[in-house]
Order: sequence, then C-alpha cells, then structure tokens
Amino acid sequence: MARLRMFANLREAAGSALADVPGATVGEVLDNAVERFGPAFAAGLGPAKAWVNGTHADSSAPVTDEDEIALIPPVSGGTTAVRSPAGMEAGIVIACTLALFVANAISLQWLAVVVVLVAAVWALDASESAGRRDLRVGVIPALLGTLGAVLAAYRFGVPGLAAAVAGATLVALVWSIAAPRYRSIPSIAATVVLTLIASSGAGTMIVLRLRSEEEMLAFLVVAVAGIGAGWLGGRSGIQMLDPVTMTLIGAIGAGVVAAVVWGDEIVPILLGSIGAAIALVAGRNIGTLMRAGGFFAAGTMPGSLSFLDGLFPAAAAFWLLLTAVA
Repeated sequence: MARLRMFANLREAAGSALADVPGATVGEVLDNAVERFGPAFAAGLGPAKAWVNGTHADSSAPVTDEDEIALIPPVSGGTTAVRSPAGMEAGIVIACTLALFVANAISLQWLAVVVVLVAAVWALDASESAGRRDLRVGVIPALLGTLGAVLAAYRFGVPGLAAAVAGATLVALVWSIAAPRYRSIPSIAATVVLTLIASSGAGTMIVLRLRSEEEMLAFLVVAVAGIGAGWLGGRSGIQMLDPVTMTLIGAIGAGVVAAVVWGDEIVPILLGSIGAAIALVAGRNIGTLMRAGGFFAAGTMPGSLSFLDGLFPAAAAFWLLLTAVA
C-alpha cells in the first residue's frame, strides 16, 4: 500500500495527515481513499495536485508500497479558491524585487529599509504557510534577527553581521521558553532555519552593498533571472525544462552577463553567480519543505512569496564566494 500524505482540508476530511491506501496507480489509490474517507474528502480532492515522491504525477502513474503520494490543495485552510502565481503572487514578487533595485540605486540607507521590509514580509508569508499544515514557526525571532543583522552590518560590517546572526540564532533556539506552543522539535528547527535564512541573507545584502553598488546590482540581476527562469519552468505549457534546471541556467547565464558588464574581474562574479544559483535551488527546497512538508521539483507552493524562498540564501552564497576569490 502506498503512503498517502494529506494537507489542509483533505487532512481534516480524512482525520489524519497520513494513511496507507492500496492501489497500483495514483488513480486507484485516490479512488480507494475517496471510498474510505467519504464525500468531504472527494470534494476537496478535485482541485488538489498529486505528487509522487516529490514529482508531479497524473492518475495513471504507477505506485508501489515504497512510494509516498502527497496531496496538496491549491490553497490551504479548507477553501477551494485558487490563487494564480501569474496574478497576485507574481505582482508581489515583482514589487519586492523592483523595490530592491530602486533602493540599491538610491542609497545604502534606503536599501537597508527595503531589505528589512522584504525579509519581514517573506518571513511572515513562510511562517503562515507552514502554519496551514500545523507546523508552528516563530516569526518574531526572524523579524528581530533581520532588523538586528541589517543594523549591525550597516554599522559594523562583517563582524557586526556575524554577531547579529549568532545572536538571532540563539534567540530562535530559546524562543520556545517564552512561547510554549513552539516547543516541539519540528517547530524549534523551523524557527531556527527561518531566522538564520532571513537574518543572514538580509545582513549579507547590506555587506554586499558596502562593497559596491555594482556588485549588489549584479547579485540582484542574477537572483531575479534565476527566480524568473524557475517560474517559467514551472508553468504548465512552458515546461521546457524542470524549474530547478531552469533556475540554474537562468542564474548562471545572468551571472556571465553581469560579470562582463559590472565586474572589474570576471571570475569572482561568475563564481558568486554559480554559488547563488545553487543557493536559489537549495532555498527553494527548504521553502517547499517548510511550506508543504516535502521536497517538490515543480508546482506552486502555498503562500504568496514562495518564489523568494531562495533569495536570501543566494545573497549569502554570492557574497561568500565573491569575497573568497576577489
């Protein structure tokens, strides 16, 4: 029997997040699940997407006893409304990235303000999305850590950034003392990860801007190209390659252009771009794990800012490699 993992209203209808259901194909497993769990489950199943071991699958896909089928509704919380990633979500992502470009061109001070706002909105979105599948993530340590990292990096540079990220991580680890509802191991781990990503990524952007406006611009171009290419790879009808491959191609390709246009030396920015491309994929994987409970190669994740899941890890990777070889 295949393992069936359910989220949101499907989990509520089934009365459990996990169930072993017989069937040789995805369709047979779902038919047997409908027979077991009843009409409410059948109603929620309509708009949901099925993923077998992290890969989108149709009803004819074969399954074995070793496979896991994840059923993810387009929007959690029991509603059947579908939010298009080409609509509101894409608009929010575009607004955030444009704000970063404009702020970088204006001044370091404005960039610091925008980075804090974007990181805070992203952290809130990720925390809320995780909460829809009953994973409680403490967002306050992430918000405090982001603000502290940006201020410390602005005032003291790299030493300030390192101290602020260490302090933010410590706060995240002990946050469950002040908030008992976050005392489970998954909640503590998710809170630490969210805080570490937000604070280190936001602070790194300030340190990168302290080096030069051009290098920060090069990073933004690389990150936006990678995110945009990954989005194209995940759109139905535009699936030339999978989103992960498209992200790598888009980011590295943009890195080549950025190295030629803005780099005094091509190699540092090119290596930084490769690191950023890998970090974009890693951040996306962490985001899918937090938001949906598994690693998924394609598909739209819960939340409005899932496309930015790799932005902050990419900033840290870009700066680290750029600094190491420059």
